[in-house]
Amino acid sequence: MPLSSRLLLCLALTVCLPGAPLQAAAPAGALAGAELDAIRTLSHSSTLDALARLEALQARTGKDAPYPLRRDLLRTEVTLRQDAGQLERAYALERQALLLAIDNNDPVFAALARLGAVHQLLDQNRTHEAQQALAKVRAGLPEHPPPMLRIALGRAEGDAFNAKGQFDKALASYLQALTLQQDDPKAGDSRAQLLARIARVYINIDNPAKAIETIGQALREPGLPARTVGRLQFTDAIALLKQQRDKEGIAAFNNALASATRGGQAGLEAEVRANIADYFLRQHDYPRAEQEARLALSASERVKDENMVLMAKAKLGFALMGQKRFAEALPYIDAVIAHMEQAGAIADVAAMLDEKGRMQEQAGLYKDALATVRKQQAAQHSGERAARDRAVAALQEEYEAGQRTRQIDLLRRENQVKDADLRSRNLLQLLTTVGALLMVAAGAVVLVLYRRSAGANVRLNQLNSQLSYHSRHDALTGLYNRRSFLEKMAVRGKRERPGDDPRSVDCIVLMDIDHFKQINDRWGHGVGDAVLVEVARRLSAAMRDSDMVVRWGGEEFLIYAPAADPAHVADIVARVLHGTGATPVEAGAGNVPVTLSAGVVTLPLPGAGADDGDWEPGIRLADWALYHGKKNGRNQAHIVTGLLAPLASVLAALDGAHADASGLIEMACVHGPQRSK
Repeated sequence: MPLSSRLLLCLALTVCLPGAPLQAAAPAGALAGAELDAIRTLSHSSTLDALARLEALQARTGKDAPYPLRRDLLRTEVTLRQDAGQLERAYALERQALLLAIDNNDPVFAALARLGAVHQLLDQNRTHEAQQALAKVRAGLPEHPPPMLRIALGRAEGDAFNAKGQFDKALASYLQALTLQQDDPKAGDSRAQLLARIARVYINIDNPAKAIETIGQALREPGLPARTVGRLQFTDAIALLKQQRDKEGIAAFNNALASATRGGQAGLEAEVRANIADYFLRQHDYPRAEQEARLALSASERVKDENMVLMAKAKLGFALMGQKRFAEALPYIDAVIAHMEQAGAIADVAAMLDEKGRMQEQAGLYKDALATVRKQQAAQHSGERAARDRAVAALQEEYEAGQRTRQIDLLRRENQVKDADLRSRNLLQLLTTVGALLMVAAGAVVLVLYRRSAGANVRLNQLNSQLSYHSRHDALTGLYNRRSFLEKMAVRGKRERPGDDPRSVDCIVLMDIDHFKQINDRWGHGVGDAVLVEVARRLSAAMRDSDMVVRWGGEEFLIYAPAADPAHVADIVARVLHGTGATPVEAGAGNVPVTLSAGVVTLPLPGAGADDGDWEPGIRLADWALYHGKKNGRNQAHIVTGLLAPLASVLAALDGAHADASGLIEMACVHGPQRSK
């Protein structure tokens, strides 16, 4: 199973935080409530001891306890089972919690229990079904869901987006959940877990430095339990190894192991040891890799996590192969491959076969390696891989045709010398043997060449895809970046009129968030990032699919709307201002008011000559109109409707130390949404 998936899917749900009681029990259960608080505190240092004490409390209270107490007992047990790595038991308890909440007409805790099913689907790599389940949870939310439920929903949505590789949406979901508890002094553990998720997103988009910085921020939260510290140290180790800081990474792994052991987290121990085994495999230290893989397998079997058991068996098999102990290794590897084939995980099957064939090749087992690579070829379905498969098949066919020709020649010679003596027959056998050896040797050469080409092409395609996306999109908001806009303008044409209507114009709206520095100063940069993400989402929702929404830089955005009706430009601008500023952005205990100031031009520029240029002077005019609006009260847009002087004179007026072209430009003003004082 891919490492990035395990990084995501092994996260505990932790909907109800230890130490934060969900609701006070009835007075008759006051003593039980106090004991439950003590159990939550104990879980910070020892999950297994807390579980034993919780089971004793459940036996004392029985099934006739008041609903709030039974509910809190169930939710606490779910958290502890997850921390102990007993995921199947935790998911079964979530189903019990759902039935209990439905019976007691409690929609909030019913929604929390349904999120447990979402995490189970994610753990099984059924991301599409998980997103469908999330949509049903959201559709069934009460009218005013409490922050605790909105935070849990944001975490689950972020996990689903992360599992599907939609990292910009995952980051937005996590940041939105983080803002809901930004100012809560009791939410340090929950904030740290959200920051751990955010760090994993940064790892998945190949930004380990940002991941390490985020982990450091999380570790500064006060009073973190051992289970959270262990997860953070584990994530830190992954990021450090990505930066090739091996000694620090292994030290972080060892710290995570110590935290897992101290907190009784067998699941975390299994995951950490599997990753340590993977590190030593990549270092070709196969005995150490075997040692860690066996420990990982033992821990995985204790918690009965099928995915981690498979991961540990794969690591153990490859560690044994590296030591040329094939009789011991192959049962592990072939069992994992068979399970993946049954589950339809073709990409993982191909990766396993790839590693198996490479090790067989290194050991000189060319026939076995050739058989393995043929199985790998059968598992490939992409266009480029299929083309390479056909090329290899063509080479093999050409070789086999030559072999058939040689076999016919040998048969002809055999007919000619059928009455010859025994020496001729021995010579024929020798020639046949040599031909077979040549076939094996040629197959080995084809295998080596194919593997080198396949591996290089796969890595190149992955790097090209990542580079292409990140070079054209903003890392925080997922919008197009300035480079994408410049490429669009390069192919647009100086006087191009896209669309069928020759009267249509291209509209450029340059915007800036009002008082953004005050937002950062008052609420913090985390809230500032969340505001940028939400403004980007609102701008995208307000525009057509054919329009281009760009993060121009900092808190500046740009919209390019081609083929717009000139009569509707003011309507477009009003829709943008009201769609963004009509409602504040939610930020924890408070709401952040957000408005925009904008400058607007249409292309071709009104009143400009045929040789006056196009979009570049338009950007300068829009920028001036934007800051003209800033000086006149903000929360408004100024549309350039005409020029009262030649464009060159207007631009020259904008170049001075005290740029002012107010007497040279005609403008129309569109005001943003009015707010109550």
